[in-house]
Amino acid sequence: MAEQGREDTPKKEKKPLSKRGKHMLIRWTAAAVMTLLSFAVLFAARSSTTFADWFDAYVYPVFSGIGSRLWGLFPFSAGEFFVILFIAAVLAGIVLLVIFVIRGKGLRLLTLFGGLSYGGIAAAVLFLLMTFNCLVNYSRTPFSAYSGLTLRTYSKEELKEYTEYLIAQANQCAEKVQLDENGRAMKPEEFDRLAIEAMEKQGQKYPVLDTYYPKPKAVVFSSVMSAFDTAGIYFPITVEANYNQAMPVSSQGFTACHELSHLSGFIREDEANFIAFIACRDSGDEYFRYSGYLGALTYTLNAYNTVASKEEYYQVYAQISPVITAEFAYRNEYWAQYRDKGTYKTAAAVNNAYLQANGQTDGSRSYGRMVDLLLAEYFGEQQP
Repeated sequence: MAEQGREDTPKKEKKPLSKRGKHMLIRWTAAAVMTLLSFAVLFAARSSTTFADWFDAYVYPVFSGIGSRLWGLFPFSAGEFFVILFIAAVLAGIVLLVIFVIRGKGLRLLTLFGGLSYGGIAAAVLFLLMTFNCLVNYSRTPFSAYSGLTLRTYSKEELKEYTEYLIAQANQCAEKVQLDENGRAMKPEEFDRLAIEAMEKQGQKYPVLDTYYPKPKAVVFSSVMSAFDTAGIYFPITVEANYNQAMPVSSQGFTACHELSHLSGFIREDEANFIAFIACRDSGDEYFRYSGYLGALTYTLNAYNTVASKEEYYQVYAQISPVITAEFAYRNEYWAQYRDKGTYKTAAAVNNAYLQANGQTDGSRSYGRMVDLLLAEYFGEQQP
């Protein structure tokens, strides 16, 4: 019997990728490359302090220098504007994506992934900037190594001695600083310039702090910052030092210098606190000196309160000037109105988790490690 012939089934031709599809693929590819680069740099920094120091010396200054100068041209906080714009863009993007997906019959999946690709590349860019301008610096060599300080465990008596020293210095500042009719410190008119000069002065003393410092920027919606338990914030996307202008004025000088300290590449909170203190202390302006001493005194008093009896603590506290005790009471009163709010507690928890995720295992308590640096400097604990 003859074999019956059979025709081959014709193959379907592959449709070329549409222009729309190509653009989507490019966006996803770019997002993946930037994300992988960010993770690779973070991994390298956390695995090697040498790499983190190299990155901070040669790469970070380029990114932060361009960003701080560019966004520094704006008289307002570009970071604050960016957050507002970002939230609005996300909400609008979600609404538009849902509408386009519903209307895109036959192309809904492509429309969905195409829309998400814009969010993907935006997230990748933000993560890259966050990594290069902030996260890597958690792994760099501590400031104590550059300042020559050796950290050790201090006794209760040494802590008491230093706290009493700070009280004496703060009391002298309280006699010189300009106060308003309510006994509150008055903010100098050239606040921004004085903060920059205070930081630049430290740059002359410690070359590792010698960098470009843009003006610290007051946030317009500062009451929102207060509700979120925030005195200041370094915004790595725009490389800006932002501070809460609604909180007591006596805190603003110390906070501004703290946030500017982050621009020098020192992201750890205890180090930024210490740098802010010495910048304020060595400033020629009495307001900044007053703000700096009150900032340091707050931490040492809290530290002493944990190791001393009530009687011992109040004997030390009684040495504080009435001007300062009234200021401390005013600060407590200000922040007390927000402490029971859900935003306050949520922000505190998020900040604690963020710090722990970046190697500061004691979370928010890392701010208080500033006391170890203060004591090391005071008692002259220099590295051999």
